[in-house]
Amino acid sequence: MIRECAFSLPAVAYYLVQKTREKAYEYGRLQAQSVTAPVISIGNIVMGGSGKTPMTLFLANKLSERGHKPAIVSRGYKGTNAAPSLIVGMGDGKGPLVPPEVCGDESYLMAASATHIPVIVGAKRINPCRTAIELSANVILLDDGFQHMQLQRDVNIVMISGAEDRMFPLGRLREPLSALKRADRVLAPVPSRIPARLQRYLADKPVFGYCVLPESLLGVNGAEAPAVLAGRDVTLFSGVARPERFRATVERLGARVVEHRIFPDHHVFTATELENLVQSAGGAELVCTEKDWVKLTRAFTERSNVKALRITVSVNDEDAFVSAIEALIRKKTT
Repeated sequence: MIRECAFSLPAVAYYLVQKTREKAYEYGRLQAQSVTAPVISIGNIVMGGSGKTPMTLFLANKLSERGHKPAIVSRGYKGTNAAPSLIVGMGDGKGPLVPPEVCGDESYLMAASATHIPVIVGAKRINPCRTAIELSANVILLDDGFQHMQLQRDVNIVMISGAEDRMFPLGRLREPLSALKRADRVLAPVPSRIPARLQRYLADKPVFGYCVLPESLLGVNGAEAPAVLAGRDVTLFSGVARPERFRATVERLGARVVEHRIFPDHHVFTATELENLVQSAGGAELVCTEKDWVKLTRAFTERSNVKALRITVSVNDEDAFVSAIEALIRKKTT
């Protein structure tokens, strides 16, 4: 109760700031900038992970398969880049051009995973969007862009979990629940079980089901099926927003989690920390997320017992979902 009282006033203040900002754009007090290509935002209204990055990769790949020329634009969170626009990957099959500490771990991961799709970062997303168009992109995907209202977008895709609670710092909400009204398409783990407090803002929104799945286990010898972890003792380490979800995924694969070392989101591992992990694991497998993997030293990732779990997303009615996004894109181009 004491903690709740202490955070109530900041939560109200945060609510008012976010609501005022939203209304300023809605009524034209603040003007959003636009680009010539359709812009698709993939985001959420809570702090922390909800599968936005794998969903961005999923949609970029699906649009590419259908003949579009997508590019991914991101803020480059936690990277040191100060340039208005930085090309992380050209989309020429060669992968990242800069290290993760410069462009941010998630941007680096996307450029490494989808080498055929340009990835560009910049704090003001209008600048990397213009660069994407110069690279011949004809559709732009904003990773974690729902709150970036400075840029006009043509499609807002919002991912919800049902755990959306109260405004920060009382809860994890970045924006009031009413922000869901801005969504064009909604993704939810179980569409039929969306809580009533969210449903009131989603009454007319098409909702598609999705899930996050383990795709492969990366190691010095390449990728293998994640099912190989079944029955094995593993030590987990992670620097992600929702470490409990990572652990639950590994346990569902049948692994025995001996220990889980949890670090802050976007953590950069030191040599001492990595050595301590090796010592504490003994003969057990050391498993991290792919977002952590891209920041580890080569000497560490070349150890035979060090692995990274790569995840992907699956969308129910996948064809209908992608076709609906294409239909919204066409509105921009006709």
